[in-house]
Amino acid sequence: MKNKTFPMIALFIICSCSLFGVIERRAAIDIGSGGTKFAIAEVETETQQITQTILETSFPVPYQASLDKSSDGTFDEATRAKGLKVFQEIKELAEAHQVQKIVAVATSAFRKANNAAKFVDEIENQTQIKVRIIPQRQEGEIAFFSALASGGFNAEDVLVWDIGTGSMQMTVQNDQQELTVYMGENMGSVAFKSYIIDTIQDKNVEEISSPNPMNTTDVSLADRYVRSFGRKAYPLIKQKIKSHSQVLGIGRLFYNSIRPLAADKEGKITRKGLRAFIRASLDKTDQELNNPFADVDVSNCILTLAVMKALHIQEIYPVETTSTKGIMIYPEYWESP
Repeated sequence: MKNKTFPMIALFIICSCSLFGVIERRAAIDIGSGGTKFAIAEVETETQQITQTILETSFPVPYQASLDKSSDGTFDEATRAKGLKVFQEIKELAEAHQVQKIVAVATSAFRKANNAAKFVDEIENQTQIKVRIIPQRQEGEIAFFSALASGGFNAEDVLVWDIGTGSMQMTVQNDQQELTVYMGENMGSVAFKSYIIDTIQDKNVEEISSPNPMNTTDVSLADRYVRSFGRKAYPLIKQKIKSHSQVLGIGRLFYNSIRPLAADKEGKITRKGLRAFIRASLDKTDQELNNPFADVDVSNCILTLAVMKALHIQEIYPVETTSTKGIMIYPEYWESP
């Protein structure tokens, strides 16, 4: 895996604004596999430091779910229409807040959809917002910047773990300030849930939207599948874990789905907590689980625990941050043409 150098990463995050620096009002859009995140912020252009967040919001659009139900690997008409409506609303918000520059990126579902390029052109034609379909490695780099943007972390002493709807990334920095990203393109929350339904339970994902209730055999086979992926992580990833780097879980999956279910009193997600939730959830339907994310809660915990076991991770510190913060300060996005 070719690494990309980001000189003085800490400078982008921890720096006082220059007295002569230019403040730029930016908008960042992250088109994820399950929804679109949108933020507006003021950024000091010399240091690439966010000085003020103006707006943060999100819009659910089921891109990955649309792909899972597609026979030809395309986004269906209803999903595209919903996505376009979201972009029209975003355009209005950006104009109302007098945004100077906008960057929009699309991730896993758009990398896989056969009609993604055509849909991106349609978005640009109707809203004048250009969308970049980014490689997964760049998605991991953005996650790393997002974690640092939340403050208080040393870039060389953390492993940033992001599990999205369609994919997973684990990112670390070495002593030369180079980033290494370990990627699982089909190891995201909905993609893994669909794997359980389709491959393990032998059910039709077009008809079944939840793997629950799950039995011990389902859990065992799902665990084996993920651990096989986890063991293939790059040596630097394993080295960082062995040297007790802090594992930061970013994104809604860790903070909103897993943390309430498996965190200890200090707010850290532990193996013990994950095991206890999985055990208590066996043979229960979504209705019996009665959680906001019931259809993915159990599979999310299996996914997380299996990777932790494979890589000998003892605990995860969930960080409340968003990918839009990383996009907002990702250097090459904001360079003048």
